[in-house]
Amino acid sequence: MVEETIREIRLAEKEADEMIKEAEDERDRILHEAKEQADQIRQELIEKAEERARAMAEEAEAKGQRTREEAGREIETEVRNLKASAGNREEEAIALVLSQLI
Repeated sequence: MVEETIREIRLAEKEADEMIKEAEDERDRILHEAKEQADQIRQELIEKAEERARAMAEEAEAKGQRTREEAGREIETEVRNLKASAGNREEEAIALVLSQLI
């Protein structure tokens, strides 16, 4: 009877050790999966941030290009106006010189 009790105790201890081992294995598996998921989420966030940064840089470049084009058009308009004004003044100067010579 004592031997049977000792055998049952040893069997219970062995089963408890196996349960502890299974629980530890399950813990390790869960932790590994959680780490993999965290790594994947972090990578996805990094990729999204990089894509957003690229999009913002492209938009800034496009805005800069539009601003340069608009400034170029304004400069061309101002140059035409100045040339027209200079042409008018040239005619006035010629008329003034001719009027003084005559």
